[in-house]
Amino acid sequence: EVVRVGAYPFLPFVDNGTGLTYDLVKAMNSFQKDYHFQIVTTSPNRRYSDMSAGVFNIMLFENIKWRWNNKDVEASKVYLRGDGEVYVARSAPGRGQEYFSTLADKHLLGVLGYHYGFADFDADQAQLVEKFRITFSPDNALCLHHLLAGRGDIAILTKSYLNRYLIKNPQDKAKLLISEHMDQNYEHMAIVKKGSKPSARDIDALLEAMDKAGLLKPLW
Repeated sequence: EVVRVGAYPFLPFVDNGTGLTYDLVKAMNSFQKDYHFQIVTTSPNRRYSDMSAGVFNIMLFENIKWRWNNKDVEASKVYLRGDGEVYVARSAPGRGQEYFSTLADKHLLGVLGYHYGFADFDADQAQLVEKFRITFSPDNALCLHHLLAGRGDIAILTKSYLNRYLIKNPQDKAKLLISEHMDQNYEHMAIVKKGSKPSARDIDALLEAMDKAGLLKPLW
């Protein structure tokens, strides 16, 4: 049975047809034969209406507090912790961690549709623009590009994306000041449309079996 899995640009989980979401779906398909999980692309803002319309029934690497708690969905157990989002500024003489102590006087750079801790996980663009001086980009990569170009003061970036970027671009490490304090720590779970198969509990059982078989740790 084909089961559609929604995915939107979310580096390093979804990155132009690659990433951890694709790796996990491939492993899920190899491990069992009841379902064939198939990725369907969406956007951060459109994912709620697409789930409601049945475009897909599952999203991986989500969290129920990312505006899902009033939707007709259920959540799996948390299956991955340890990543999250950090504040990133350009390095400057005399600038240290105190630069991140307040965001009120800063021009922020964020990703459209993402849910941030500093905003109480409200991703409503109009509300955020009203409360903060913030500019939105479609992904982490463009946020960082704008920061390095001086088009904002602080970017909120996925830590694993930033780490991977700095491995590939070590020359930029000295240009950046990275906060020691996280905006949020990810607690990834699967969000499943109520009444669909597999259910959230079925996903729990599948991932637990895959973990016991030693298939998840190499992915993480």
